[in-house]
Amino acid sequence: MNGPHIHKIYSPAATGSGILARTAILALLWWVIAQGQASAWLIGLPAVALAAMASVHLGRAASPEISLAGLSGFMVLFLRESVRGGIDVARRTLAPRLRIRPGFKTYRMQLTDPLARVLLINCISLLPGTLAARLDGDRVELHMLDAGEDPDPDLFRLEQAIARLFCLPLEISDV
Repeated sequence: MNGPHIHKIYSPAATGSGILARTAILALLWWVIAQGQASAWLIGLPAVALAAMASVHLGRAASPEISLAGLSGFMVLFLRESVRGGIDVARRTLAPRLRIRPGFKTYRMQLTDPLARVLLINCISLLPGTLAARLDGDRVELHMLDAGEDPDPDLFRLEQAIARLFCLPLEISDV
């Protein structure tokens, strides 16, 4: 799928700089909550330390592998589809004659990883005229601005980009 030269990025949670960054963010949050009172650090210091350790431990279990090439490809797709989707919706709804035929379609996701599926569901609305309306197992019910159009090729391209991003296998199907 990605070829032999995949550059992977690992979650910074387990690195020294990742731990320091999390600790700094949590300490800043504590400082805001405690309204800058120095006496609050008696409780805040152990709370921040425990929260940082828990964050690193829990983050390690949930951190997926991310491909650098997949990330750049996903970002290009994300930006392109955001612009294309916005232009399409504006063109359909702002024209003198409203050009929509709303309806619903179902799409079967091939991604099985929960994080990848969440990203897919959240990105579906970027595609022209589509919105994820309901999730049922591996099926996504889509609200379409034009039910006469076939969203499957765009959805599969999005799924492929997400699979490359997370270094996941994805069946190649004729869409």
